[in-house]
Amino acid sequence: MPDTSSHTEGGETARRALRLVEAVVTAGEPVGLPDLVARVGLSKSTCYRLLRVLQEERYVDRGDSGGYFPGSRLVGVAAAVLPQAALHQAATPALRALADATGETATLHVRSGTRAVLVLGAESAAQVLRRAATVGETTWLGRGAGGRAILAAMPALEADRLTEHADDPEELRTALAKARTDGYVLSFGANHPGVHGIAAPVPSTFDGDGGMSVAVSGPAERWTEERMRASAPRLLETCGELSALFAKAD
Repeated sequence: MPDTSSHTEGGETARRALRLVEAVVTAGEPVGLPDLVARVGLSKSTCYRLLRVLQEERYVDRGDSGGYFPGSRLVGVAAAVLPQAALHQAATPALRALADATGETATLHVRSGTRAVLVLGAESAAQVLRRAATVGETTWLGRGAGGRAILAAMPALEADRLTEHADDPEELRTALAKARTDGYVLSFGANHPGVHGIAAPVPSTFDGDGGMSVAVSGPAERWTEERMRASAPRLLETCGELSALFAKAD
């Protein structure tokens, strides 16, 4: 039994929630409610109530099968407190080179359930006005270039299920079909008014529930559709470099 003599009064609820988060993270795969009850030693009702709160705050997500897995906010927090993680650190030179080549902000996005999480960014020093890369920022996969690039590269059936939840499913299907043909996605103020973006998937990262994309974004008046399309070959080259890097790391 743990020593509770120095535990803060009234902190038991927080401790139970943290134990649940730890159990979800260490499971290695989506884990159901009965297994979590057994792992953390809480009643089913308490476990369910805490999981609902953790879902609302996006620290855990629940899959179609009913299993729980780490949520996008948790992934973002982890990225924020572990900026020197070996894999992300290894990607930094490629992102920096892309930012320098385009004169805009280059970012790496990782899939977490139904959301894309910004885990790494490189901002061009050539511009005073530029898109700030906020590590830990999350967006739904169907909105914005970074998320749509991941969605376009996912297995078709899985992507179709997510597409049904869009405000305009037909528009999203059309955009994804074009992305699969072009190899990249454009967005115009989708997540941030006045900011345009182009993104492409990192091919080797789509095993299981994974997936990454690289985006380049900037102010709309400067980062025009013409400039974004002109940058597409350089973006795809960077995605190829990172694909080889991450495949080698595996």
